[in-house]
Amino acid sequence: MGSEHNVPTDEITRLDLCLNESLANVLEHGGPGAGQSNIFLELKLGNSCSVCTARLTVTDAGRIFNPLDHVTRPPPENLEEALPGGLGIAMMRIHSDQFEYQLIEGRNQLAFSVNWPSGATDSAPQPGTFQSQAFRREAERRMHDSGADEPATGESSRRGNERRILGIRWIPMFRDVDEDVLDQVLAETEVLLLPAGTPLLKPGEHNHNVFILLSGEVTANPDRNLDANSAIPIAPGQCIGELSAIDGKVASALVLAETDARVLKLSREVFWNRLMALPGVAGNLMITLAERMRRTSESALKAQREQMELIHLRKELDVARQLQLSMLPLQRPMFPDRQDVEVCGFMEPASSVGGDLFDAFFISHGCLFFCIGDVSGHGVASALFMARTIGLLRILAMSIRDPDQLLAELNERLCVGNDTNIFVTLFCGVLDINSGQLTYSNGGHCAPVLRKGGISAPLPLPIGPLIGVFEDISFSTLSLTLDPGDTLFCYTDGVTEAQTTEGEEFTEERCLPLLDAVGMFPLPEMLDAIRREVGMFTGIPMLEDDCTMLALRRPATTI
Repeated sequence: MGSEHNVPTDEITRLDLCLNESLANVLEHGGPGAGQSNIFLELKLGNSCSVCTARLTVTDAGRIFNPLDHVTRPPPENLEEALPGGLGIAMMRIHSDQFEYQLIEGRNQLAFSVNWPSGATDSAPQPGTFQSQAFRREAERRMHDSGADEPATGESSRRGNERRILGIRWIPMFRDVDEDVLDQVLAETEVLLLPAGTPLLKPGEHNHNVFILLSGEVTANPDRNLDANSAIPIAPGQCIGELSAIDGKVASALVLAETDARVLKLSREVFWNRLMALPGVAGNLMITLAERMRRTSESALKAQREQMELIHLRKELDVARQLQLSMLPLQRPMFPDRQDVEVCGFMEPASSVGGDLFDAFFISHGCLFFCIGDVSGHGVASALFMARTIGLLRILAMSIRDPDQLLAELNERLCVGNDTNIFVTLFCGVLDINSGQLTYSNGGHCAPVLRKGGISAPLPLPIGPLIGVFEDISFSTLSLTLDPGDTLFCYTDGVTEAQTTEGEEFTEERCLPLLDAVGMFPLPEMLDAIRREVGMFTGIPMLEDDCTMLALRRPATTI
């Protein structure tokens, strides 16, 4: 199947080795259940960007056994000694690029994958899944050397003189080079086995070798701050460290194995005196360097475009923030010319634009409408939903005086076209300025605090669901009288749920005594004092959620 679907011969050999080792382990160590049940094989082929992948899965019903937990013996001196069933787990780890295990419904599922560049064959494999219950072991084609292993170092685990050179001409630098001559040149080279997280090169260190990635995932990070977003992936077959080996300067990037990787190490003597002397190698190297320079230039241009787009986006967000704030009545107090009521609001978005809202306006000379709400999430989408909510509220409040009916109509309109399932919690009320009668309704919002007679307590709430989620729902109302001197404090959960770095919340319990202490302040100073206390509690200058407050008070004396 691999041959039919353009899998290189070398990779078929690797899969064949891993398959035979896994089957030998199942039959020899899986117990009676393994031999009496079918063993399912699944081959998946795919390609992404410049890398092709073949993934082979073996599923058996033997005893539960996780090979990833198995401590393997040291590898053999050479591949000739690595016979099927002998060092199966070690061999599968070495010769696969990914090695995974899962226990699914009592069955062991072992999967191993091999990767290769898409240029290794004339055509890349077509993504797909192929299943089979039969397998055939092809003749192993392995090249080896009799040299001894070198001791492991702190930076890499080296298996000396590993010689899986067959098919190595898929590497761009070796393309169209005589294979017999190439084998002789590479006879004294070694393959480094890099566990995941092992650095191959570090910034500032001298390097005299050229490395070629054979398998696994390796990245080069030129950012000294090691920003993960700046890491450049290195595909199998690409060279590593050739620039520092050529110009003699120190390495400028951190080259790190993201997964277990196999890297061919070429010493200066082999690279300059032997490889470069082979016809075609120098030309292939120039082509490889030119392609890398082109990719680097394209990446730099892409990064520059993204940076320009980011700058433009930030400007757009600044404009959106200004527009959003201009929609809210931010004058403090809101109605300075009136002495029969005091109203003041505060809003601080957690990001450039927020999802909280508040409003207050007179629907007649003696009737004040006010509201406070919190749109789910925060950011651009929430800000757009907030703008839609504010616009509808201002229109509906001029014709619908009953808060419960207003919320019901608002809910119906917000449900239309709300494919993103954004919702808003909302508390609203209508205050008769002359009598002090307050009629209010609630749609899933947290309870305001009423400070009456110097004592603060949560306001009793009527039952009401979230707004914008379900159609054809009803709301209810409650009423009470605000006496002269009473203060109603409304807020969003960005106040009471503000957290310290340890995750402790400010809570309503802290809010009540705080309001007792600052409730007699002028409303602008009261809101500033509450925000200051929340900031001191969290120890964070910018809160993680939008912080919005609205306070309403009947003055103790009216004119």
